Amino acid sequence: MEQAGGPALRPEGLDDAWNWATDVVLGVTGPLVPGKGETYKPFDYLVSDIARRSGPDELPDLVWDEALRVVDNSRRSLVAMVARSAGQLDVAKNALVPLVQADDQEALNILGALEVSEKNWEDARRYFARASKLGDSTGTHNLGVLCALKDDLHGAREWYTLAIERGELQSVGALGVVYERLGNRDKAVELWKRGTEAGDPGSAFHYAEWLRAKWQSDESIEALKVAADGEIPFATLSYAGVLLRKKDHETANTYVAKAYSEAVKQGTLGDPLGSLMAGVTAYSFGNVDLGRKWWERARNNGCEIDWALFEAPVDFPGLRHLAVSWETLDKVGEEQVRLLMQTLWAGDCLDCGYPLGGGVPALYVDDMHTHADAKIFHFGLCRFPHWNDSALISIAKDVGISWKSASAPVAIGKDASHVIPALFVNPSLEEAQFVMNDDQTWQATSQYGPHSVLSSALDLRPLWSGFPSKNVDSSALAFVGEEEVAVAALHQVWSAPATREFLTLVGQSGGVLLVLSSALGPEDAYTMEALADVLQSWDAMVRWVPLRREIANNAT
Repeated sequence: MEQAGGPALRPEGLDDAWNWATDVVLGVTGPLVPGKGETYKPFDYLVSDIARRSGPDELPDLVWDEALRVVDNSRRSLVAMVARSAGQLDVAKNALVPLVQADDQEALNILGALEVSEKNWEDARRYFARASKLGDSTGTHNLGVLCALKDDLHGAREWYTLAIERGELQSVGALGVVYERLGNRDKAVELWKRGTEAGDPGSAFHYAEWLRAKWQSDESIEALKVAADGEIPFATLSYAGVLLRKKDHETANTYVAKAYSEAVKQGTLGDPLGSLMAGVTAYSFGNVDLGRKWWERARNNGCEIDWALFEAPVDFPGLRHLAVSWETLDKVGEEQVRLLMQTLWAGDCLDCGYPLGGGVPALYVDDMHTHADAKIFHFGLCRFPHWNDSALISIAKDVGISWKSASAPVAIGKDASHVIPALFVNPSLEEAQFVMNDDQTWQATSQYGPHSVLSSALDLRPLWSGFPSKNVDSSALAFVGEEEVAVAALHQVWSAPATREFLTLVGQSGGVLLVLSSALGPEDAYTMEALADVLQSWDAMVRWVPLRREIANNAT
């Protein structure tokens, strides 16, 4: 397991990280473009290196020394930013000294941001104050950030208000957050709406969340697009998920690529939240090694990630990887998470309906008190890992649970001389359950597995307790058609192709043995050996299902 930080307009459990993002110091993660010139210099190499390999931290000291020796004032800020991304803070500061001495406003903000990254608050305040005194809106905004970080909300309000007067659009959303924290939600919403209409991504992000909470879906999506078109990877990735649900996968792919590009840029420049989202997107792509690297960078830059990544052994059934929230892990424990992974398979996302593929899915759990429904989704695009114990249960529309099935005769009896027909079904690839034990602990099980709610409703019994009697109720009925056998139960119909010989056996037996187990994988070849393994699986549950009476009479 690797330690790490509903529809995610703001991922649950990341409030502290999002507050940091809202109060972000301007001048740290803005887009930087190398200046044009005819002479190739070391700092040009630094920029091309960061674009090509995102590894300026691998450059030797002599390159940095040469960069400081030959750099001119027009590119000092650029060298400082690349040095900061490489962890060379002394180089970054030294590069800025001549500019700061000349009261260059951009340099003052960058140097103040460097001091913030080292938690040198007073030094940072001094540089931002010098920039603000020169009339710089960015420095004024950053003074508001420092106040907000220290919970001086009244001070933050004053600085953000002045920054807005000086034309700093990004201060609008931040001022809205301040009013929200002061208890004036109406004023906050007013500011977020105003900022959204002016094109501020931060305001739009908050406004979209507020609209979603008010069940104003269309307006929320419009605001989310404004945020997605800005430089907020959270919003961009979430908007891609919205597009997937609208079946516009081509545009969704464009926004996924944009989210990753923005996150990588921000993460490379030292923004921990950018590194976090670069990792999330890499995991969604299925690149686990790259995801780990980005999350490690996020942690090294002070981001406490609210999720854990689990990896199963190669030869284990079920999911290979799963992202869960720390709250889920605290409630159920590592052993139960690993057991749950054996009951889930990468079918289709239960939000957008597109295949999960080789990506790391996110586990979203709806707590029903006596049991909890555990479902998997595209990580970041559609859901973030979460344990939802609120009264509001998220429902994925127009997306059905995937299931797999096969039909085969099963030999029973001490000498295996008696053969009966069986319908093998994995009723849910993407959903399982946690059930509450008598000692108030959670136990993982498959959707129809031992102790599950649905196994009781369907009168299933564990296979290890023996084959069930044929004297059962008719809450489930079997049907046969041309080259097909089916069972209808609990508003669900499972079917599988069947040979003529198998259908004859169904008629002679008067029904089928229904075997429900999560061990039936989507890519498995349904050989007799594989089905024998299904019968031996820990969660195999069975019951006898009688053939519908008129069909049985016709067969007789």
